[in-house]
Amino acid sequence: MDRDELEGYEHEITTLLTVWAAGSVIKGTAIALIGKRTGRRQWVRFGRQTAMWGAGDALIAGVGALSRSRRGELTQEQVDAEARKLRTLLLINAAADVVYIAGGAHIAVHAKPGPPEKTSFRMGRGDGLAILIQGAFLLALDATYARKLSA
Repeated sequence: MDRDELEGYEHEITTLLTVWAAGSVIKGTAIALIGKRTGRRQWVRFGRQTAMWGAGDALIAGVGALSRSRRGELTQEQVDAEARKLRTLLLINAAADVVYIAGGAHIAVHAKPGPPEKTSFRMGRGDGLAILIQGAFLLALDATYARKLSA
């Protein structure tokens, strides 16, 4: 892999994550506000969780972009090391994404209805569904680019 190919993949990952993050914040906020206005508690939970994940994704994308902007020219040996490091990070993230999907599904199925202040567990079905969706997107992103970096 050459420097341009590595930087191209890094740019694609950052762009996709940034677009997903912006959409998550905007749509999540809108859904939460609609839920609050209409009294749909699970919409509020889904929207809030989606917006919070979007903010986290934006932070991760920003840190990645900043890190790349501070990086100087790379030798071929450094390019190979950076590609291996990024692939390893993506594979670790993909494993975490599977946990997010499973955890989100568990929450969505097993959360007790009612206000969080009346249950011992403070997340509802809307939270679980949002976590599942975020995890699924991140798994697709991480696995796709880990595969591309292994070629």
